[in-house]
Formats: sequence, C-alpha cells, structure tokens
Amino acid sequence: MQRHLSNEDKAKLYNQMLFQYQRLQEQVRLIKAENLELNENQIREVQKLEAQIKKIFNDTHRLY
Repeated sequence: MQRHLSNEDKAKLYNQMLFQYQRLQEQVRLIKAENLELNENQIREVQKLEAQIKKIFNDTHRLY
C-alpha cells in the first residue's frame, strides 16, 4: 500500500476493500450452503476465495 494517500483516499480505498471482502464472504457462504459436504472443486474455490479474503484483510491493515 502507498503511504502517501490522504485520509480521504484511504477511506475510499478501505470502503472498496470492505465491499470486496463482503462480496467474497457471501460467495463462500453460498458455496457452503449448496451442500453439507463440498466436492473437490468447491473446496478449491472456497480456498481461493478465502485466500483473497485474507489478502484484503491484510491490505486494509496496511492502510493505517
């Protein structure tokens, strides 16, 4: 993350990240709601989404 962003720019970026984070969480929830037991493709997709969620989480902490 760039440290020279204004607080207003940081707030905008944070809101964008929060929206992405929530969208990814919803995708994970929907996949897990489809079946009690996930197949290999679903497991891989959930892992990919959760990695993206973790990256966004870490990126938000670097803003401030």
